[in-house]
Amino acid sequence: MESTYSADVPFRAGIIGTGFLGKAMGREFLRHDRATVSAIAELNPDILAEAGDELDVSEGSQYEDYELMLEDEDLDGLVITTPHGLHHEQIVAGLEYDLHVLCEKPLCTSLDDAKDLAHRVEQSDRTVMLGYQRHLDTSFRTAREYWNERDTSPEFVTAEITQDWINAVGGSWKANPELSGGGQLYDSGSHVVDAVLWVMDETPSSVTAQMTFHDDEERVDIQAGLTVQFENDSVASIAVSGDAPRVSETYRFWGDDGATLIDGHEWNPRRFRTVDTDGDIHTPNINLGSELPKADAFIEAIETDSEPPATVHDGLLSTAVTEAAYESAWSGELVDVDLDY
Repeated sequence: MESTYSADVPFRAGIIGTGFLGKAMGREFLRHDRATVSAIAELNPDILAEAGDELDVSEGSQYEDYELMLEDEDLDGLVITTPHGLHHEQIVAGLEYDLHVLCEKPLCTSLDDAKDLAHRVEQSDRTVMLGYQRHLDTSFRTAREYWNERDTSPEFVTAEITQDWINAVGGSWKANPELSGGGQLYDSGSHVVDAVLWVMDETPSSVTAQMTFHDDEERVDIQAGLTVQFENDSVASIAVSGDAPRVSETYRFWGDDGATLIDGHEWNPRRFRTVDTDGDIHTPNINLGSELPKADAFIEAIETDSEPPATVHDGLLSTAVTEAAYESAWSGELVDVDLDY
């Protein structure tokens, strides 16, 4: 059924995928004073029933087939927290039912699909937001504003994430490239690629990459090193390590006026600092932990008819760089980033 959403009534969300992340997103909508979870869809009946109880969704609005949910329910928006390889078809389905869409990262696992979605969203009046939460994170927003206010871009960037990823995802769909798209670069690594591209706010032009794979087919990467060249001649070096004992994340954005630094451990709030031209490090007083929840940012973008924090274009950039990185790792050659559609 088609959406008839108005800010005068609660926003009716339907969720596809009700595992840990789906339930977390559902709780965000329930906490919003103008939203509710009207229906949920999940292939596993036990997980579906558990989520229905937690999110207060009646049995009649619990579906094992998301297409039946879209056909039968009066919804305003679709929330997608399914494996990466399913995102394209489910975003398309949401748009075909005239729904606003909030999809977890990455946008999809195919450059052709990413271009298709970018084209569809340009032709639509629906809001489509991606779940790249660093676009809501105070440290990353402050870094992006720092460079935008100076009307310049970082010239050299290093970014790294380490994580015991392979042991954490073993046996799950995230280690199945047919569903995940690849390995850690398409999972937590996707956040790092996106964050670099978003803070730099420049167009990537080429990628060289080396990877270590967990599988003989060389699909599931656990180590990836990327060098990304930009049209303005800036360079970013990105390292993603999925076989390390703890989570650590670090970014250094360097330019003529100094640098912005972001770092942190585990999934705690990230610290923001600056480096001046004398090399002195400063820690500005910013309000860490004050970020909007994704559901709130999504509904705000819809109600104000404004661009969401993370857009399909952001997803296209990240997918294009990621796909170029895999191609470079397999071929041993520099690969141009293809953004034409």
